[in-house]
Amino acid sequence: MPARSASDSTDSGRKKKHKKDKKPQKPADKDKKDKTRKAKKEDSPERGSAKRKKKIEDEEDEVPDRMKPSGLLDEDEDPMPPPKGPPIQQDSLRPGPSRSRDEPRAGFDDRFGGGDEAKGKGKGKGKDKGKGPEGEEQEPKEEPNFEASGLLAMEDNAKNGIPLKFTVPAEARRPDMKWRLYVFAKQNEEPKIIQIHREVGYLFGKDRRVVDVPTDHPTCSKQHAVLHHRQTANMEVKPYILDLESVNGTFLNGKRIEAARYYELKEKDVLKFGMSSREFVLLHGGS
Repeated sequence: MPARSASDSTDSGRKKKHKKDKKPQKPADKDKKDKTRKAKKEDSPERGSAKRKKKIEDEEDEVPDRMKPSGLLDEDEDPMPPPKGPPIQQDSLRPGPSRSRDEPRAGFDDRFGGGDEAKGKGKGKGKDKGKGPEGEEQEPKEEPNFEASGLLAMEDNAKNGIPLKFTVPAEARRPDMKWRLYVFAKQNEEPKIIQIHREVGYLFGKDRRVVDVPTDHPTCSKQHAVLHHRQTANMEVKPYILDLESVNGTFLNGKRIEAARYYELKEKDVLKFGMSSREFVLLHGGS
């Protein structure tokens, strides 16, 4: 038997090793390797981020039933009615050549501007001011009046919410002399004494809500007359009577005095109001 050389032994060793390497794999080992490879792919960061992104998109697409549109508004809404009038020509929508702002436009001035008749409108110096469409003159408007109306003064010059027919004069003062009115209603009856020196003025009438001296007679006015103590030029304070435009008048010593005018009163003067028989005699403490 011939002896083997070293090269032959080497080749035979390589063939045995190659056979060992090409040993067929078992099916169980192959499935195990496939699962391991698939798990590695799923565990990769790119694969995981894509999976999470897809899961978020799926959750966003899932809308709960209570947030879904009911469709009631779509059923109630009426369809848009078709436009009325002639159809718009396509040629009119095309942009035309640019024109100046002051350049007249054909057709527009005749429809809305009045044509040549409107060109002269607005000229002139107001000769036809205040005239109507047919040339008739209109009544001039009332100009604003900024003068005092007297309403505020009337509110201030009131008593118990009732406006008074007079205003207290600036020269009204309390008298130093103790003036009195002796009221004689009937004969053989003691007179009633009214002290009239404590205030600057006294109102006579039948409206007991505002008067100071009630007259209580049907012919007397509600605010019949007023007595004021006024300071004169020589610094003396004297009594004055003023009739407040009463219907039946005020009588001084039997004579009717003029309305809305002050009359000076003196000692022992007699006042009567209307048709009343009651007499008011003026006296003072030294009489």
